[in-house]
Amino acid sequence: MGQRQDTVGASELVQRIGAQVQVSAQQAGKPLFRGRLSWQRLRSGLALHCSDCVELEDFSTSVEVDPKLILVLFLQGRSDVSYDDRAPCFDHDARRPEGMAVTLTERATFSRRARRGQHIRKLSISMTPDWFEGGGFDAQRSLQGLLGGANSHLRVQRWLPSPRALALAEACMHQQTDNPLLAHLQQESRALELAHEVIAGLTGEGVAVPGSLRPHEQRLIARVQDLLINDTADGWSLEQIAQEVGTSASTLQRQFKAAQGMSLFAWQRQRKLQQAFDALATGRLSIEEAAALAGYTSAANFATAFRRAFGTTPQQVRRFL
Repeated sequence: MGQRQDTVGASELVQRIGAQVQVSAQQAGKPLFRGRLSWQRLRSGLALHCSDCVELEDFSTSVEVDPKLILVLFLQGRSDVSYDDRAPCFDHDARRPEGMAVTLTERATFSRRARRGQHIRKLSISMTPDWFEGGGFDAQRSLQGLLGGANSHLRVQRWLPSPRALALAEACMHQQTDNPLLAHLQQESRALELAHEVIAGLTGEGVAVPGSLRPHEQRLIARVQDLLINDTADGWSLEQIAQEVGTSASTLQRQFKAAQGMSLFAWQRQRKLQQAFDALATGRLSIEEAAALAGYTSAANFATAFRRAFGTTPQQVRRFL
């Protein structure tokens, strides 16, 4: 299993990932992170890194990275990173989850600058060419452009996570370790499901690809999501939401499912559960309050839905605090 620590200093970071860490003399013996960190080699060529920590000092790291596809999901905060001095552009709203896919077809220098006091919650999945080749995936035409086509090196593509992707990420971040073998298999399963969603979206082969909708339909779905995310439409019926955005209920349901792979209210339920998870993980709410936030009057029903979504219970998430 991966390694989880309360604090990580420069020497531990060098030992774990081989990074060059630049700190001042005063910072040399101090911890650099406080929180939970894990690095897991799920199998040859497939790795998972999870981070839920506060940066305690201003410092920079750099490490040589071999060719691979890297899928990164920021749940909170943003990192100041670059690959061979090429820095990806992120959404300015660091509170909104955002993903990026980075294709490296040759070795590159990965650099990162930490800022004291910043709380970063992120997950990254890396897959090497050997991993794709071992599964016979490298021959698929749709993947060739993503993994090694012309001008693919240092290609950065942004992606917006679905509620299901966020649920999978949170489950990875709070993995239970009662049975190491089963926990490892479960982590690999979640990482692969998450990678499937991202790659399917990037290659246009998913069952739910926003590109399959026309631009005005995508804008309509974005308006609906804004209504839901801002809690404006809490308690509204499908017909009321459709009327607000100027379409019919049946058309809205069909287009929303085409965009997100699930019904509008299933998406909303997962989003509310995600909010409840975040509130529990940060200690902002009690279990009863989190259940109410997610729209459940029954704690038992909330616990059942929570476990189905995240593979853990509300009580177990609270114990991590």
